Amino acid sequence: MQLGDTFLKRAKQLFVNKKFAHYTWTSIFISVLNIILLYIFIDIFGIPTIISSIVVIGSTFVTRYFLFDYFKIL
Repeated sequence: MQLGDTFLKRAKQLFVNKKFAHYTWTSIFISVLNIILLYIFIDIFGIPTIISSIVVIGSTFVTRYFLFDYFKIL
């Protein structure tokens, strides 16, 4: 039972950790932003899919890095 208790303690520490919370909401935010921006670029502006994907995914990748750096998650 010792191994199970240790695992539960580590799992609890991870989910209570502030960095994990920032990582989670940042990842959710970036995923939703990808969907919204791709919809806007492809369906509303009529930009071809390949160009839109490269621009949106590239820009959100950089945005994710800056958010991780801002919240000291890295």
